[in-house]
Amino acid sequence: MKFLKTIRVEELKQILDEIPRITLEEETIDLDLAFGRVISKNVVSAIDVPHFRKSRMDGYAVVAEDTFTADENNIISLELIETIQAGDKPEKEIKKGQCSYVATGAAIPEGANGVVMVEFTEKHDKTIDISQAITPDTYIVKVGHDVAKGGTIVPKKSMITLPTIGILASCGIEQVKVYKKPSVSLISTGNELVPLDVESLEMGKIYDVNSHILKKAIENAGCEVNFFGIIKDDLESLKNAFNKALSSGDIIILSGGTSKGEGDLGPQILESHEGLEIFIHGVRIKPGKPLIFAKINSKNIFILPGYPTSALSCYYVFIENFLRRMSGLPPKEKDSKEFELAERIYSTVGRHQFKPIKIKEIDGVKKIAPIQTGSEAISTLFYADGYIEIDELESIIEKGETRTVYFF
Repeated sequence: MKFLKTIRVEELKQILDEIPRITLEEETIDLDLAFGRVISKNVVSAIDVPHFRKSRMDGYAVVAEDTFTADENNIISLELIETIQAGDKPEKEIKKGQCSYVATGAAIPEGANGVVMVEFTEKHDKTIDISQAITPDTYIVKVGHDVAKGGTIVPKKSMITLPTIGILASCGIEQVKVYKKPSVSLISTGNELVPLDVESLEMGKIYDVNSHILKKAIENAGCEVNFFGIIKDDLESLKNAFNKALSSGDIIILSGGTSKGEGDLGPQILESHEGLEIFIHGVRIKPGKPLIFAKINSKNIFILPGYPTSALSCYYVFIENFLRRMSGLPPKEKDSKEFELAERIYSTVGRHQFKPIKIKEIDGVKKIAPIQTGSEAISTLFYADGYIEIDELESIIEKGETRTVYFF
């Protein structure tokens, strides 16, 4: 097996796009827990919404034909027989020459077939004067106007959004069938890493960053995360953790251990497994060149660089939408806008660079300014507003050139 035989960014994206979606099981969950989940079965309404005729406006429910000759010069008077507020059940049927007051959203009484807006009426004790003609069905919301009984409310494979929850709740649906989330096993590696509960850092030790940022990023892509902890650079320890991760997760993400050095054990562990279908060790990208993608039988494995900026950059570029596709979520659309460069930027030929940048206002104009720290510093992404892409054949982008900024 040859390591660090690099491929182009587009080649890896194509490989990932061709990986078939994971077959996910179903589960039934409460509607209050369903936001962001993916429907696994068409949801059908057991009721009409609304299940009664209701008024669009504050006004008077009438027999529309009674108003046909009404105008400002020909006032029609009707007998007021009832006041109906939202939530009330009408008690009296409307007959010719009669009307009932109806609030917005209130039920329309039997016999009425239209509503005259209150603005075109005048009340006199038990009589209502009307100065506008209406036609049948004016300002009436019909039965089943929003949802028809027996109709599909939300189709299979739809993501549940806030409006989705609203329409499901309007149909009285308390539980929904959804796909289970893909399970992602996450491992951080490195002798230098310590957890956040260590109060005093020894020389050479650093706090583990990747597990925290990757865990939240993976969850935001619609997946469950099982974190297997910080594993030292010991072959047996890493093998044991990797084997547990492989058996419990649909996808395995390991941060650290991707370069060619003897201390990076990821490639050795992968080679020890049968059924290794794809093995990519190196993408012509900066930061994040020594990215590994492998497929062992039905399990997909990513091994990311250890530097937080490199790891997160690789996640943004390659893994985020891969996980969203696996979980059934729509791809993440990246907000972008064009700006001109405030200064010259240099790049390494042969590496497709995702360059973190900051937007600065110079003489009243917003421009692109590079971040001076590199992939070794987590502050690189902290201070960045987004990134620009620099093709692998470009070595210099001149001041004043226009580039598209992709915002984080």
